[in-house]
Parts: sequence; structure tokens; C-alpha cells
Amino acid sequence: MMQTARVNSSTRHLTLRHARRNAALSDIRSLAVNANNDEQTDKDLPRLDPGEEKLSSFYAPGLKAGSKQTITIKQIVKSEETKPGLELLATKGFYVDAPQFSLPHGSVHSVYPPPGYSESHRILPHVVLSDPHLPWERIGDHRNGANTSDRNRTPWLAVLAFTQDELCLSSDKLDGPSRMFPDSSDQKKFVQTPTFAVNMTISDLWKTKDVVTPITTDLGLVDQISKVRADMIFVGKELFTNLMSPFDEKNERKAVPSPQTSLYQYLAHVRNINTEGMAMAGAAEGNGHFAIVFGNRAGPLDNTIPTSVTVHLVSVEGVSDMKFPIDKPYVALCSLYSWTYTCQPQGMFEVYDTFMSLGETIDVLRPPSRVLDTLKPQDPVQLMLKQRLEDGYSLIQYRTQTGETSVALQRGPFTPTVVPPLSFSKCSNSGIDLQILDREVGIMDITYSAAWQLGRTLAIADQVFTGALVRFRSAIHVKAMNATKKKILEDLKALQTREVVLSNLSTTVKHLEAIHGNNATTDGGDDSTPFVPGDIRKRWRRPKLRKGEIADLSFSGKEMSDQYLENAIATALELSMAVSKDPDEIYDETNTPVSTDWMVVLGWLMDRLSLGGVPAHYYITDPSHLEHEKIRFFYIDENWTDALIDGALSLANHMGNDKDRVAIKEALNRYIKTVPRKQQHAPQIPKYGFLLRSDLVTRFPDLKVTTKPDADPRAPLLRHEIIADGVMLCLFDRVPGSELLQELHFTQPPHQQCFTVAQSLDLNHFRIRYRRLYTVTEAKRDEIEGPDKHTEALLDPPDIDYLPTSNDNLFIWGSKPTSSGDLRILRFPYYADTLLKKLQDNMNTKPEKVFDDDTTTSALVALQLNDPIFRLKIGLKENSKMVVAVESLQPETSGVDPFEPRLLKSMIPSTVTRLFPDEENPEEENLTPSTTEPILRSATGTFEQPPVEILRAPHLPAITTAAFSSTANRTEEPPAGDPQFSCRAYSQGSSSNQVLIGDALPQDIIFSIRVLGAQDSTYLLKDFAIKIPLGPVPKETDPVKVNYLMESYDGPGPTMLSNLRFNSLMQIDRRGDINYLVVRLVPRSTTNSIKISTVEDMSFRLSLALINEFEEGLVIIELNSCCPKVVRDAMCILLAMSKHRSNLTALSRMTKFESGPTGLYFSWYILHFAMRPGSGSSAQFCQLCFADFKLKCEWYR
Repeated sequence: MMQTARVNSSTRHLTLRHARRNAALSDIRSLAVNANNDEQTDKDLPRLDPGEEKLSSFYAPGLKAGSKQTITIKQIVKSEETKPGLELLATKGFYVDAPQFSLPHGSVHSVYPPPGYSESHRILPHVVLSDPHLPWERIGDHRNGANTSDRNRTPWLAVLAFTQDELCLSSDKLDGPSRMFPDSSDQKKFVQTPTFAVNMTISDLWKTKDVVTPITTDLGLVDQISKVRADMIFVGKELFTNLMSPFDEKNERKAVPSPQTSLYQYLAHVRNINTEGMAMAGAAEGNGHFAIVFGNRAGPLDNTIPTSVTVHLVSVEGVSDMKFPIDKPYVALCSLYSWTYTCQPQGMFEVYDTFMSLGETIDVLRPPSRVLDTLKPQDPVQLMLKQRLEDGYSLIQYRTQTGETSVALQRGPFTPTVVPPLSFSKCSNSGIDLQILDREVGIMDITYSAAWQLGRTLAIADQVFTGALVRFRSAIHVKAMNATKKKILEDLKALQTREVVLSNLSTTVKHLEAIHGNNATTDGGDDSTPFVPGDIRKRWRRPKLRKGEIADLSFSGKEMSDQYLENAIATALELSMAVSKDPDEIYDETNTPVSTDWMVVLGWLMDRLSLGGVPAHYYITDPSHLEHEKIRFFYIDENWTDALIDGALSLANHMGNDKDRVAIKEALNRYIKTVPRKQQHAPQIPKYGFLLRSDLVTRFPDLKVTTKPDADPRAPLLRHEIIADGVMLCLFDRVPGSELLQELHFTQPPHQQCFTVAQSLDLNHFRIRYRRLYTVTEAKRDEIEGPDKHTEALLDPPDIDYLPTSNDNLFIWGSKPTSSGDLRILRFPYYADTLLKKLQDNMNTKPEKVFDDDTTTSALVALQLNDPIFRLKIGLKENSKMVVAVESLQPETSGVDPFEPRLLKSMIPSTVTRLFPDEENPEEENLTPSTTEPILRSATGTFEQPPVEILRAPHLPAITTAAFSSTANRTEEPPAGDPQFSCRAYSQGSSSNQVLIGDALPQDIIFSIRVLGAQDSTYLLKDFAIKIPLGPVPKETDPVKVNYLMESYDGPGPTMLSNLRFNSLMQIDRRGDINYLVVRLVPRSTTNSIKISTVEDMSFRLSLALINEFEEGLVIIELNSCCPKVVRDAMCILLAMSKHRSNLTALSRMTKFESGPTGLYFSWYILHFAMRPGSGSSAQFCQLCFADFKLKCEWYR
């Protein structure tokens, strides 16, 4: 049976597992109380505590794959007539399906050393398998009795390590005259992979020359396996013989008739561990079962430079059936998994040193000090930039919606300081309104705008969430609309319930009788007028309600707008409940929801609050924030997550006023702040965390993280993941350094401990230190020997040394006693037998035995070969250096509840301003009914009859009367005047809205252009141009001093700020001796024009303008001669565009310039080209409006 790795797709699998466990324990306690049996609670608690592990020598399945299995079925049918009965017998053969030439995806959980990384030559490489049965699903040793032991079983998998020269085939062997491979059956060329394997079919393998292989037709199912492709490695026959043969006491190879795969029975075992606090294995709920297979061959001992070592997980199925000696140069083995690592010379990498280095590099997530120290505090610009970098910002390239490239400030959700809630109380429709202009540096902060856009993008990418959100929004909208309509009609007394209608049936019947002329009396006893047939036109006599008397039940109606949100919130809260006997129980992810769509939406939103699915480059906006071998703490900006959620919920909004989004947020906020019935606390949302970037994360992906103290009922870690190679992310909801988080512990995982061949090893030396191993419980061990005895070595002196020439060696240096380091393997089974004898002779020094076993198992060998487990303890409160490092993460005010719920803040519905509001007739709305004649009497009240209008039948022509066509009472609206413009210019970030001078640096100038009084104008705006004269600062000798704003301009150009319906174009125009910077605002329209009534703002930014520097006390000279010239030039420009010169008018208005003690004034010119459609002809009238405005600049020194 195949067991695959269980991976929970939710980012909050740790939080959800904690909640489900609390709910289960709550149910168990309830059952125990009801049954008055306290023992039931302890029985259902987890079997292993955190940090504990259980080793097994093997997990053997009930049926082995490989050989043919037979099942026999016997059935006896008995009856009174048939004695002794009818016996039915059937026999059927079958094969057990199991991996053979390749492994299923996810079978390999991890390997050590990691691919591409370096390690010491003492390390024995190993593979961690997700399926604990996998190494024993097939037969590794076919000899009689080899697979019947209940203490050890030979696996069909083995880990073999090779240097490159041991596997590399020459080009002549691959594709030369003496090639060993036949023509491929699928026309593919035979090449070696980076790990020196050759991918080929089994049928091609059988045709290969100079090769012997254990994969033969004896394995059965020849037709099937011959077509299978597999990765094959070709091992030299001498090396293969050494790896599969035992050695005697003189270090010489024994002559055996066949390969001895039983040597590898000690190199595979199973570990059952508690996976809490582990990033990868922790995704599996409960305990984790892993099979571990490790090698027995050390790395090269004579290398003075790093050397590549290739490791293969090979199949040894059928190897024991081969015969020695091998009569061909190569042996082909099937490789199921392979990787390459680097074997370092002695003294290169040590786990201990890496742990110690991490403990000394704690800081918050921002650029390192060496970068910040390069910025000089004396320079105001560098000082402001340093402050932004210290706050975690990065400068990024930013492209505006109009296509211009600029620079912006951005940071992700992780900040080095506590960020207070901002005043983003309104939902957003685009995220643009979440941008913040940093006035001190004059750069836009797009942090929250980017978060909003990311939330929307993540939501769009998730089809399941998007579908659930659309359905949930629709459910809210339909129910809220119906409830609001009902309330509006009830307030108007225009809605009768079923009960009222039934109670008035008798009165209704009497009125119907009166209509038919039965002379029935009304309730008051008066005779009713009989119905008399008349003119056919009376058939169309209908009461017509005026607009003011009709209830507006549309979504945009006033009554609907006032009452809809309340009903939408009530509907959302109702749909977010749970199916329970308790009417007040809400859905909490551990019970059954009323709405399955809410279940999907809630889970997705809570995952986003834990930053699930957020790309890693949003976490770390600049690589310098997280350097190699560093730990960085951070605070999670709740404004960022609020914007993320708002962007995600903005989908499926078909109304301008998005009140359904607010209703969903209200339901989410209620869930966040409510303590579920079976829980002890409200749902946990992360507020703090740390990022760890280290080779340790790559080497030990399940590096265990625990927090101290651990007495709090809340989950200590809310998220623990590997987000990139060598980068670990941990999130929690408590302040680092507080009473709730005083220490962090990093521990090597038990199933990813590395295996070492010896305490020390080189070409001439082998040193081993035996450990104390026990067969009794930990409590019994401490009772007999004391609490610290198990940490001591088994022998005194603790170490035993071996030389290559020593007899009864535990380690084989070479294939021959005289060879040096070409083999490097542990001598099995002698190593295992020696270990057992040492333990039997030295462990039981007390009368009561602490070690009682007579068989060496793979679990016992694994405990001896395991390298010591290292643990890094980081005190966040005791160590003064650590306290300073996380000081910026402490809350600003003391006494604040550290677990205060994080609620969404943007709860005001978003709105969209309509460009063309609905036309209304106020006179008609204010009309009152002209008659009060009742049309229906009932027990509930009297209804008034509206005015009656005589209309013809639909098939008759309409009657036009003077009353309907008269316009005598209408008042003509005054004609629309010329549009007016409010224009200002100032430096971006200027608090006084003026152009700042004196710093000699390029700056951004904001040209604010507002359109006034054009709501009723019929003009069409075609072109709006601004001409700025360019020139140097006037000199003392100049006869006429003209103060120019700039001498020249070579910046990136203008950029529209808000109104993206215009293109901003720039050019340099020379008129006479003066250069003009001309900025034209041209509508984005196929008609090359736009209604001026739809334009409110045309502001733009002129980036990186170098403003002229003026001398102090300069006298301002009024401009007089140049202005008429500009007017004439402007008229010439317009005349060239117009076909009707006689209809032109030029309006000019001169502005006098004033000088002040600290002010300088410049003039700039606005040209407005407007087109208005003619009446009854195709001609167009053009009008030129000219005005020059003054621009004030204050002098700062």
C-alpha cells in the first residue's frame, strides 16, 4: 500500500490544526464529564510529545511486490439435502503494484547533504522518504530466510555515493566506434545526465554490450517492463564487487559466490516523530512517519579542494541473484533518485559555528547598518532618505498609468517598526486613492496601492474563491434588496400582508359587486352608484401617479441608500452562521456552515490575513534587507493586510456604491473578535514574525522552531514555511521580548539528523565514540542512572582509534590493505556486532539492566551513527543585545492587550461619481395630488386617489392639446458662458503651495488646473497649451530684466496626475529670441475633442525641473513689451487652425506684477482652444481665451 505525503493547502494549517485539536479535546472532555470517566481524556491525547521520536527497524507491508502472488478462495455450501456439503474452490494469481524503476512524485521528502551544498567527508548521505513502507515493499535479498526475521529486513533500496570519475563514461563508450549502447528503440541519443545516469528503456538495456544487470526476465511481466524507461548508472565491476562483499579481520575482501545485499539491512529504518514546529513535516497533522535510507561510504579523504560527489538511491532488487565474479566491465543499476553535493576539505563548514553565528546577528528587517551609515546626517536629503530606509522602504522604478517612468517608495507587509492604523476608512475601487505623497521627499508611496492591486490579482487568479464570492455577494444583494423594499413599502403603507388581505376579503367582494351595479351598500350603509356603461374611452381611465408619489425602489434611490447597508450587514451575518441547535453559534471553521460559499470566502480571507499566497518579493522588497546567515524580526502592517483584503473583495462589484463589500467585512470582523464555543480564544491572526536565511534551512528543511514559555493555550506558531531556497518564514501573534515570547529555540529535526561515519576521519586515522543507548523508558533510565548519565560516553576513555593497518577494523580505507582511500566504507556486519557487544558489556553496571537486547537492529545502528543534535537558544528578554535589536517592535503604549483582535478598518462603502447624473424635474416631484378622493376603503386606512388623466387606447392616435404643448410658462436658461480656469503652480511637497528655490536641485513642479463654471457649457475642448518662456537669470547690465522660471528643461517631461483622459505632450518652441517650453494637454478621443462640462481637473506634474537661482534683493521689473507679442503669436497659431477667421475673438487680460520682500514672480501663459458645434450647419466657431498668471516663488536659504 502506498502512502503519500499529506500536505495541507491552507497557509494556516498550524492554526487550523490547533483549533481542531482544541475542538476535539472539548468534545472528549464533554463526553468524559457525561460518562463520569476521566480516563477517556488521557487515552485520546497525542501519543508522542513535541521533541519525541520512535525508531523502528522496518515497516514491512503484508504483501511484497515482485513475485507472483496467489489467492485461494474456498467456500462450502451446506443444506439439509446435501451432506456433508458442496465445496467450491478457486485460485487466482496476481501481482502487487509498487514502485520499481521510478518513484512517485513526493516520495522523497528531503536529502542530506542538500543538492549543490558542501559538507564534510565524514558525512554519510541519506534520503528521507515520505512513505515509511517504501524500502521494504520489494524484496532486497532473495536468499531463503533473508526476509523472515522479525528484527531486521533487507531493503530493496540502497544509497551509494560516487566520485565523478567512478561513473563518467568516455565519449567513445557513449557514441564512438566502441560504443556499448545499441541503436535506440525510440531514436533518442544516449547521453549521461548531470548525475551520470543514462535514461533508456529496459529493452535497450538488455541489448547493451559489456554490461551485466540484475534487471532480468526473472522479474516477470517481461512485456510490460521492457517498454519502461529508467535512469541507469554503470558501475565498474571491481567497485561493485567491493561494495557488495564483506571484509575479513585483515581488511581483505572475502570471496563470496554472489553479492551480499544483506550488508545494507542496517542502513534503513523508520522514524515516528512529533512534527510540531517543523516547516515541511509540520504540514502533516499529528505524528509523521518517515523511512530513512543512508549510505555507508564516506567522501574522498585526500582532496585538498572541494570535490563533487554524486549520490544515487538505487534498486538492489535481483542483485543477490547475480553471480561472482562479474564477467563484464560494467554493472548497470537502476537509479531512482540522485543528486550531487560538494565534499569539502577538513575545517570548511560546521553546523555548530553556523548556529552560533545566527545567534549573534539578530536585527529587524531593514538595510544593514553598513548601508545606512554611508548616508550623512548633515545632508537633509540623505537624512530623509536614511529615515525612509530605516522604516523599511525601498526605492523602486514605478510606471504611471499614462506610461511615464518615475520612482516611488514601497515596502511590503513586514516593517521594522510598529505602524499605527492609518485613516483609510473608505473602501477603494482602484487602489489609486491609497497612494500617499511623501511631502518631505516629494515621492509617492505606493505601498498600500500595490497591496490593493495584489489582493485583487490573487482573488482573480483563484477561480474557486471568485465563484464563491460572486454567489455570496448575490445572496446578500437579493436578500438585502427584498428586505429593504419591504421596509420602504411598509413605511408608506403600500404593502399589505397576506393576513390583511384575507381579513378584508368581505369588503373587497362588496366593492366588486358595486362595480357591477348590484346596488350593494358600503360599510357605512350608503348606496353606491351603479356602474353605467359609457364611452369606450372610459375603459382606459387609469390613475396616474406623479413622480413624487412613486416609491423609488431602485438601488440608487434615497430610501434604498439609507436602509440598504443595514439590511446587507444583517444578511451577511445571517449567512455566516453555523448549522447548530444554538441559534447564536457562528461558523468557526470547525463546524458546519449555513452557506458553503461563506466557508470558502472566510477560509480564503483568513489565509490572506496570514499572508498566504503573497509572493516572496513583497515580503522582502530589497535583497539587502535579509542577508545570508541572518535572522530578521518584523511587525506585520495591518494597513497593508487591510488594503489586500479590500482589493480582493472588490471583485463582483456591479454597483457604484459597494455596500455588499462592507457587509462581508462586518461578517469577517465578527468572526475575528468572537471566541468560538469550543475554543478558549478568538481566531489568531499573526502580528509579528521573523525571516531566517541560512544554509541550515536548506540542509534541514524541517528545522524545528519552538517558543518559550509554552503555557499559553494559543498556538505558538501561526505560520511556519520555507518560502524560498534557504529562507524560512515564521509568524506569531505575540511581541518578541514580551512575557509571552521570551525565548526562541532552533533545533535540528530528528529525521534530518546527519549521519557521520566517525568522530574524526582522515587517510591514516579513524576515531569512534560509542554512545549510551537504552531499552528502558526515560523515567526508568533517570531513576537507575541519574538524570545526566545518558549524556556521557559509553567507554572511559571515550574514544577508540583505528589505523588502516589495524586488525578487526571498523572502517575499510581501500579495496586492498595497501590501497589508500579508494573505498571508504564501514565494515558491515562487523560494525553492528561490535556495537552490540560494547553495549552489552558496558551499559549494565547496575543490578537493574538499562540495556537488554541480544540483536543488532538498524535502529540501534542509526542511533550510534547519528551526529549530535544542535539547538540554538535565543533569549529575547534576558540578553541586552537582543532587547535592543527588537526594541522598535515594542508597542508604543503599555497596557495594551497583546491579543487584541485585528479588525478591518476600511468600512465606508466606496462610491463612483457619475459623470452624467439622471435628469430630474423638480417641479414634477414637488407636485401634490390635486384631489383627495379615496379610491379604496379598508380596515387599515384610507388611500388617496392621484389625479386622473384621460388617455386614448393604444391603437388610437394621440390627442395634442394646448395644455401639453404650451411653453408659455417655461423660463429659458441663460446661455452658457466661457469656461473659467483656476491655475496654480507649486513645488511638490511644498506646504505653502509655492515654488521653492535655493537648494539647486531638480524638483517636481505641480501645475494645478481646475475648470470652473463649465457644468452647463457646450464647448468642446480640443487642445489646452501652456507656454513657459525659458531664459537665464537677468544680469545687472541687462536693459530689460525678465525673470524666467527656468533657463532650460531636459527632464522626463510632464505627467498627468488624476485625469487620465488627456495626453500630456511637450515640445520646445522658439519664437524670436525666446525659447518656450510648451506643454499641450490633448484629449484621448477619436473625435480629438471632449466636452468641457465633463472636465474638472487637468493638473499635471513637470518632473525634475531645475529652477533658476536669483540673487537676494533683486528688483522685479514688470513685463510689458513681451506680452502683446505672445498674444499675437497665440492668435497666429489659432488662425492657422480655423477655417472661419471672421468668427474669431481674442480676449486678453493683463495682470500686474507685485514684488515683495521675500517673493519672486514669474509669468506663464495659458492658451485655450475651444470648439463649439454650430447650429444648422457644419461650420464650427472657435474662440481664443488668453490670460497670463503670476507664479510666486519664495526664497529659502
